[in-house]
Amino acid sequence: MKYEVAISREHRYGTDSILLSDFALASSLKNKTAVDLCAGCGIVSFMLCESGAARLYAVELLTDAVELIERTNRAHGLDVRVIQGDLREEQTLARIGREAVDLVTANPPYFTQGSGFERGSPTQKSARYDGDCTLTDVVAAAAYLLKFGGTLKMCMAAARLAECIGIMQARGIEPKEIVLIGAQKTNKARLFLISGKKGGKAGVITTWK
Repeated sequence: MKYEVAISREHRYGTDSILLSDFALASSLKNKTAVDLCAGCGIVSFMLCESGAARLYAVELLTDAVELIERTNRAHGLDVRVIQGDLREEQTLARIGREAVDLVTANPPYFTQGSGFERGSPTQKSARYDGDCTLTDVVAAAAYLLKFGGTLKMCMAAARLAECIGIMQARGIEPKEIVLIGAQKTNKARLFLISGKKGGKAGVITTWK
C-alpha cells in the first residue's frame, strides 16, 4: 500500500478489504470511473489510486468515516471524491450519475439483523449488520450507477453466496467470476469475492483462494 490511510478505533480495515482491492485491480481501470460503496475509511478507493482511473468516488454514510477519507486525501494530495449520503437514496447516487460508472466495488455488512447477538459499538454494528443498508440495497445502487457492461465486485460472507447471486441476477448483473476464500484450519470457505457484469450473459468461473 503506497499511501498511509487514516483509520480510527471505529473505522479500520481488514484482510477482506485488501482482497477486494486486489480483485478490483485485476481488471484495467485506465481512464475509467470507479465507485466504492460502503467505503468506511476509504481503503479500497485509495488502493485503486494507482490504477490509472480517471475518477474515483467513495460513498459513505457516517461523518467520522468521511472525515478520515478527507484526511488521507489532504495528507497525500489525492482526489478521491467523497459522497456523503445514504446509498438507498437516489439523491445520493445522482451526484455521481445514473449509468455513469465502469466499476463499483463494495464490502457490505455481512450479517442480517436478528441473525445473532449484535456486538460492538453502534458504528461497528452498522458495519457488520445490515440495519443501514442491505445486500439488496447495495446491488440496487450498483445497478443504478453502472453503465451497460460495467462491473460490480464485492466481498461477502460465504454463507450468503446463493442469496447474493439471486439478488445480482434480479438487478440485471450477471455473476461472471467467484473466488472462494478459505478459513484458517478448515476446508470451508469463510468469504467469497464475486464479479458481475451488468447486462452480461450467463456463465461463471469459480476458483478457490
